[in-house]
Amino acid sequence: MSSSSAVCGGNLRNCELLVGLAGDHAKCVEDAGITDSDSVMCAMAVGLVIEVWRNGPVEDMHSSLRGPSDAAMFAESIALHAEALKALTASNRAFGLLDFEDHLLDRTRPWAGTGGKTLKDLGYGFLGEYRHHVKGRVNALNGLNDHTCVSAPLRVYLVRKALTYGRYHKGMPHWPVIVERIGILLEDPDHSAWKKADLGRQARAGMPSQVQSVDQLLKTLLTNPSRLPVNTLEWLSDHFLHCAAPPYSSSWSSL
Repeated sequence: MSSSSAVCGGNLRNCELLVGLAGDHAKCVEDAGITDSDSVMCAMAVGLVIEVWRNGPVEDMHSSLRGPSDAAMFAESIALHAEALKALTASNRAFGLLDFEDHLLDRTRPWAGTGGKTLKDLGYGFLGEYRHHVKGRVNALNGLNDHTCVSAPLRVYLVRKALTYGRYHKGMPHWPVIVERIGILLEDPDHSAWKKADLGRQARAGMPSQVQSVDQLLKTLLTNPSRLPVNTLEWLSDHFLHCAAPPYSSSWSSL
């Protein structure tokens, strides 16, 4: 452990974690194409959504009969990315994270991609666990801000979280590649990334009527997919997302 971690006022185990992550942080972000302050902040926001929302009781909700669909999980995670950016860029980040917590725990706020359903609708049976998880993770992240064992501890932690679990999410450098691949799949129903014969033609035949233009669809996917209609999100989730990005598809050259 570094001498700086020995005098840090934060939790000792977290010091060990942060010092370990910081050791190759610069190389990790460079290899991932996270090259400027905006891309760092976007990656941190991806990590924040994963840390506080995605990998927790919401996954149990997702698996339940009343819970959010694949499309809703995709749409809501992207909508939450914008809220995460607001939290991380707040003049007081601790208060920003608490505002993010309030946003996640609001039982009356409609979730993206659900047609207006709320946490109360989607999380029945899991609300207590969900609240406990969200509050616990926000408290832990605010605790990281107190560490002096490494420079910018929250950045070091959240960027690594994004690179580990969300490398291909909206907000990361590879997202434009995923969108480009969806365009290729739309144009080529026989592409090797389609899992079986005729799947590409079935997907194209099932294109929702709201999709007026493939170019416009791709532009919206690139900038704000959560604004797409629910049936379009369901169509994308059913046919495209699992074919366009690893680890699901090995038909593309590696990212």
